[in-house]
Amino acid sequence: SLDAALVLTLKPEAYTAQTRGANNGSGIALVEIFDADANAGSSRLVNASTRAFVGTGAAVLIPGIAVSGSGNAGLLVRAAGPALAKFGLSGVLADPVITVYRGNEVVGLNDDWGVAQTSQYAAAQTLPSPVAALNAAAQAVGAFPFDSGSRDAALLITLPGGTNYTVQVSGKNNTSGTALVEFYLVP
Repeated sequence: SLDAALVLTLKPEAYTAQTRGANNGSGIALVEIFDADANAGSSRLVNASTRAFVGTGAAVLIPGIAVSGSGNAGLLVRAAGPALAKFGLSGVLADPVITVYRGNEVVGLNDDWGVAQTSQYAAAQTLPSPVAALNAAAQAVGAFPFDSGSRDAALLITLPGGTNYTVQVSGKNNTSGTALVEFYLVP
């Protein structure tokens, strides 16, 4: 096939992987990152993110995450749209929405990071405004801050291990634009 793959041993620091089509080709691609030897030492994968165009319908952004083991993983999941403008990007997604799925079941949802979020693990009840907790988590993992009142989306969620999840990043009211989706492992 014409698929591409790498096996790398990396020093602990930040990396960027760019995916592009040969001969300036375009289309939908799946980029996967695996921590192939999590027991090899003290280093581990703690963050993954991707910047991409978010369309509508079948063209929404859908990254996946797998939580291994039998314990739980605390994650900070963010979708930056408006926040990207301060980095000089244009055509950003004006109002991203994050929906976390286990199979077809919604287990987390957020639209506008400074207002209520929803979690299946609280019987799909609306949780109180998470601003302080989200700001603390973002600072702890080294994520850039979101502006107060922005329409970026963020969700703190604890996911049971041994399961795969997908995250859909869409635009509120079927809007489209460029967004950055981020996953951070939080203690």
